[in-house]
Amino acid sequence: MTDVARDLYLFLAVLGLLPAVALAGLPVLAQSAFIAVGAVGALKLEQAGLPIGGAVLLAVASGTLAGALTGLLVGRTPPAFTALATWALAWLAYVVQAGFPSLSGGLEGLTRPAFDRLETPFGAGIALTPRLHLIVAVVLCAAAYVLVARLRDGPLGSDALAIRDDAELAASLRVPITARKVAMLAVSGATAAAAGAGMAVLLGVAAPADMAPLLALQLLAAAVAGARHPLLGLVVIAVLQRTPDLVTPLVLLSAVALRPVPRPVIDAVDPPETVPALEPRTGGIELRDLRVSLGGREILRGLDLDVAPGEIHALVGANGSGKTTALRALRVPHTFQRAAGFPSLTPYRQMLLAMRATHHDPRAWTYLRLVGLDPYATSLAAGELRLLDVARTAATGAPAIAFDEPAVGMSAGERDRLAAALRELADAGRAVLVVEHDLRFVAALADRVTVIDDGRVVPGEPLEAIERVYLT
Repeated sequence: MTDVARDLYLFLAVLGLLPAVALAGLPVLAQSAFIAVGAVGALKLEQAGLPIGGAVLLAVASGTLAGALTGLLVGRTPPAFTALATWALAWLAYVVQAGFPSLSGGLEGLTRPAFDRLETPFGAGIALTPRLHLIVAVVLCAAAYVLVARLRDGPLGSDALAIRDDAELAASLRVPITARKVAMLAVSGATAAAAGAGMAVLLGVAAPADMAPLLALQLLAAAVAGARHPLLGLVVIAVLQRTPDLVTPLVLLSAVALRPVPRPVIDAVDPPETVPALEPRTGGIELRDLRVSLGGREILRGLDLDVAPGEIHALVGANGSGKTTALRALRVPHTFQRAAGFPSLTPYRQMLLAMRATHHDPRAWTYLRLVGLDPYATSLAAGELRLLDVARTAATGAPAIAFDEPAVGMSAGERDRLAAALRELADAGRAVLVVEHDLRFVAALADRVTVIDDGRVVPGEPLEAIERVYLT
């Protein structure tokens, strides 16, 4: 029964990893360090005079803080750095435990009676038997399972999936990437610390050998397997505790190779009886003497640009003239030249993400109606992905929005839908800036055209400027 309880405590740490690993795709290898915080912290605080119940709670709080600080450390870093940084934390925790006996008991670890009684505030004592630990571990795992499910279905889950799919696009939609990583790793730290404290009280010892960096690899392998189904994570961690150490890297590599392909989260939400009208937003863009240099080369050389509320303004010019640089310098929501999206989220869920909605919002249907897309489509053609870009950018609600080559790869019908959507946005008061090479599309759509060349506005009438830029 003791071994089963220990497996369940480790499974608790696996469940805590799932938001970071299965949703955000973060290779977190610090879970053994968080387990050490819980185990050593609980026993050390008890030795300092705290009742074991209070010591465990403080140790879990410490693990939560350690996880949150780790989230800050890797908040804006790529996955490779996350793996290296968290692996270093696992080794640091192990070295500190082994090298500072006054803190952690050295290689022998800290000890306490394995079979003890917990005195409650009501005067009754509870025997800390393996059977009780088994019940506590089951309850904690069930609570963590429910928490992970709620996180996946809520805003944090959508943001985590977006970060995994396309971090650059997520950042452009104001997804708080660092804050989300802090939250996910705080959950990891809390559950791991609870697991560590539980195992230390169950076994009566918190020794470095039981919280070595190898355990971090085992927990990551179990979490990757648990992305298919959480119970598979339980099987993996239980098996790894009973196999030679050399098996762990092989299981981890197998789990990564066989990890599930992300599938869109489908929301069973019925469409509203009446789709809300597009909300009016009034705003403009005003640039004066914009200068941008990259690598010592001046890209924009004093660019002036105005986009009035309710106007579709086209910015045209030859390749390398500075159009995209100008668009990115505006600091307004904009699409990319590449077709971008979040394969793990349906179009409907992507609208909610762009709106920063914390619950289902009927306005999401407004933006999908704008471009004529199926809210729950799981496969979109190239042109439809571009239309989804437009809807997602509009869903931010910003009064000024910009689009970089939105008509690329579209059929004639899709271009008509695009033109109608941009016109409807402008009619609702938005300032719409379009960077586009298709001059016929520009001529049929734009209220005003600005031509730039070599980072400057080409003076004169647009037609004359276009002729000078494109035909000379």
